[in-house]
Amino acid sequence: MLRRMPLTAAACVLSVLGMSVGSAQAAMVTVFDHNGRTHVVNNRFLTGDAANPSLPAMPVDGPLLAPAIPVLTLKPSTPVLRLTPSTRLALARVARAPRTAPAKKAKKPKTVTFAQALLRLNASGALQPAAYQSDLLTWRQALVEESHIAKWRASQLEDVTSTLNEMANGKEVTVGRLPVLMLTLANNASYWKSGSALSDGASVQFEGSELVWEYYAGAGIQLQVLHTFGEGDGYYEAGSADYPKLVTLMSEMVPLAVHRAGGLAWEYYFNWEGGKPPWVSAMAQATGLEALTNAYLATKNPQYLSYAHDALPLLETKPPVGVAVKTPLGSRYLQYSFTPGTDIINAFLQTLLGLYDYGQVSLDPVAGTLYNAGNLQAQSELKSFITGGWSLYQPGEADPLSYHTLVTGFLKLLCSKTEVPVYCSTYQQFAADLLSRPQLTLATTSAAAGKKFSVNFKLTKYAAVGITLSRAGKNYLYTKKSFFAGTGGFSAPKLKAGSYTLTMSVTDPAGHYASLSTTLSVCQGGCSSSPYAIAPPTTGAVPAVTVPLPPPSTTTTGTTTTPTTGTTTTGTPTTPTATGTTTTSTTGGSGL
Repeated sequence: MLRRMPLTAAACVLSVLGMSVGSAQAAMVTVFDHNGRTHVVNNRFLTGDAANPSLPAMPVDGPLLAPAIPVLTLKPSTPVLRLTPSTRLALARVARAPRTAPAKKAKKPKTVTFAQALLRLNASGALQPAAYQSDLLTWRQALVEESHIAKWRASQLEDVTSTLNEMANGKEVTVGRLPVLMLTLANNASYWKSGSALSDGASVQFEGSELVWEYYAGAGIQLQVLHTFGEGDGYYEAGSADYPKLVTLMSEMVPLAVHRAGGLAWEYYFNWEGGKPPWVSAMAQATGLEALTNAYLATKNPQYLSYAHDALPLLETKPPVGVAVKTPLGSRYLQYSFTPGTDIINAFLQTLLGLYDYGQVSLDPVAGTLYNAGNLQAQSELKSFITGGWSLYQPGEADPLSYHTLVTGFLKLLCSKTEVPVYCSTYQQFAADLLSRPQLTLATTSAAAGKKFSVNFKLTKYAAVGITLSRAGKNYLYTKKSFFAGTGGFSAPKLKAGSYTLTMSVTDPAGHYASLSTTLSVCQGGCSSSPYAIAPPTTGAVPAVTVPLPPPSTTTTGTTTTPTTGTTTTGTPTTPTATGTTTTSTTGGSGL
């Protein structure tokens, strides 16, 4: 099973769950300012819970936005690094340091460093001399920082420089990737010089930028594509006053796209659960479609829809380059391009939402085809993620509360938009699962002396069950474990004849709790037993869950990049029409 990446959902997840941005509990974000200081703020647009060589950046075809809105540029400037005299001296010493001849040993495979990769790009003419000198200076300064800052800080920066060396050795450093790679390096070098310690999964932003970064223990501070696009969706949801922030965010993100799978893609550049950079995620790409669509709706600039169309090939291409796994029914879209066998349902559903919303606004036939292929597959496999009382994150692994809520919200949106019966019925079931109370029925109240036995029980929904079996102050069984709905049990040791105190508790992921305390009799040759049931922790009927009605469609005005006739979705047939708004979805999920 893949370890989940920390979930940080943007304000758009609130609309999924019927909450307003203002009513959400804001996430804590560490902000690094221009003076090298950090402070923690509440970001109401982020809520907590939760590989292919590229080409150079796309050419600029003139202004993309109205004069009143910042112009979207496609070539970000490399951060300028000011060197102190002591730093310049250290760099000179590094350059003059004599090289000692290595002892003669068996030949090892030749490795390529990041600096050598830059040199090769410069020698080939792909990287211009001025950019080469700037990038090389940034790299060298980062190495100097490693040798001058505290050891714990140096180890954080070294995680980033080591990854860049690994990418260089794997021939994955390209001109198209340099903007984001150099920005990642410069930000880490700046932050770890004076920034505060971070916990794994902490969100980080740099003053003057809308990009959302995340700290991964062992990988440094990395650009979080999913969360950044989700924050952009949150700006759109918040209303016109925040549209300028959305435009600024997109002006930063578009230039960080690379050419991959014949189109545009936003990649991740750190190691994750066996996946080596650069890798991609369907969920992040689809959230990018959402953000680009919303940027178009906010500005009426058709270039945003053009970028969204160019981002579709990743969802047509098989892994590891793309994220589409062909099935007999259509396609499954992957959370991680490096694990084609991993099926994460919330990421799959979010990808469908991104395709659907972009397709409704743009009338792009490619988006319609991709949505239909995924829609058929998702409907067929959705039932396998229902355990009876709770949802699964991936086959065999139950969702924590945050992800159960997340997938429930996605299903609510799909139900309201498409009226596909399985989305509506599964939404109803998962929503009811949040309200239902677990009940545990004890099936073992006695055992035979001198023999191992099992304390068996029945459980009505997925929950954590705790057990204590004791006598005269000594615990013979003391443990806790999660079980799916159905029968379960704990293995008990051999016991002497007598009466033992048996205490059990049950807690579902939503926090519903109940417990019991009874006597377990141990007899020579065995003794009779009778079932003992735990009463629900509260009484009363579970509230009914209603199916949301689809919103009315309204036709927008303005230019679209690929206007065509509508396509038909599977399930309940619907014809896409250009709508005035899109309901955005989460940044989070699946752990990105």
